[in-house]
Amino acid sequence: MIKAVLPGDGGFLAAADTPDPYGAIHTACWALYGGDGGPPRFWRTVQGGLLSLAGDRLTASGPLGDPQELAAFCAISGAQKLRGPRTAVEKAAQLLGWQVQVRQILSGQGTLCPHPPPEDFCEPSPRQVYPLLSAVFGLPQEDFAPWYCETSHKLRHNQGRLLGVLAGGEIVSTAGIYHQNSGAALISSVATARPYRERGYAAALVRALAQWAQDEGKIPFVICHNPAALSVYRQVGFAPWGEEWVCFRKGGLL
Repeated sequence: MIKAVLPGDGGFLAAADTPDPYGAIHTACWALYGGDGGPPRFWRTVQGGLLSLAGDRLTASGPLGDPQELAAFCAISGAQKLRGPRTAVEKAAQLLGWQVQVRQILSGQGTLCPHPPPEDFCEPSPRQVYPLLSAVFGLPQEDFAPWYCETSHKLRHNQGRLLGVLAGGEIVSTAGIYHQNSGAALISSVATARPYRERGYAAALVRALAQWAQDEGKIPFVICHNPAALSVYRQVGFAPWGEEWVCFRKGGLL
């Protein structure tokens, strides 16, 4: 059974404080919306599973129980996308008939390979980073305001970290930690402008963030489906950890 978590309920946060990428995602979402008295954004299952809703994306992890209930819950919550470890969401995705993108989860728990930081290594502002993310990932300009507010909030409250490489007055490579808890840090939004690729920028940024996470006593994670990105992460010292399914309504945008 899926039950809503009341705003301010510390039990959800305690349950999400696990050394894995989904604990980091749930925790980051709670930091933004956990005190909100609006519509429910967080749920728990009697088996110990967790669900959190950010925008139209529902993240699910842990033992969720009946996959038919999870499939129905996606419709009830208004979710257009469902993400989580394959073991948690596969059967519900099959019942929904949604399209699926399979991603690899890697952890940087072991020894990291050396990748010295390049020249003009910096900690950019979200405003400096977004043009690059928009160009590489095709993010629309109208998404900037909510992304900027959320990312700025995380940086102000030490819940995230951005790194970049500056060239010609612009950020040409970036990576960041956008989700973390006491035991895990999820590195994401790794992007390099096309003319500056194959210079080791991405590997250096990911390595720096992973080292920072390890120094904080956290396991660094990345999630990807891009073979080139997968190669970069392995060069840094990341190893396979699991498989994520990102499921979305047919005809919808990932």
